[in-house]
Amino acid sequence: MKFILLALFILAFQVQAGCSISEETQRGLNQKYGNDISIETKLRDSSYYVVISLPLTITNQEFKAVWLFIDSIDEPTFVAPLETFQEGDKFIAWYEIDADLIRTHYVGTSFGEDCGISVIKEVIYR
Repeated sequence: MKFILLALFILAFQVQAGCSISEETQRGLNQKYGNDISIETKLRDSSYYVVISLPLTITNQEFKAVWLFIDSIDEPTFVAPLETFQEGDKFIAWYEIDADLIRTHYVGTSFGEDCGISVIKEVIYR
């Protein structure tokens, strides 16, 4: 199962041999482009509704994918691609989760071909 999740992660971010980046570089990308990605949470009854807004491009590299990771990026207990739709000059993804199931969640995004840009943000439930 871990192999399948790792394979999906690699395909989603189109990482090829020689394209891996350091944690420091990833932190830099997260800081530089994190404000371009909006994550809004709203508690209704006993569920959180999460809406993710993404730019069409970052540094002229087109949006490719968005994934939800639970517990960790490196060793997630669950990972799933999120479907997106275009609304004006943004891509939108969303999901709903029961408030009792809240743990540490991350949204991972990819832009561009081959060794493009990935941006990772933690979902903050309020």
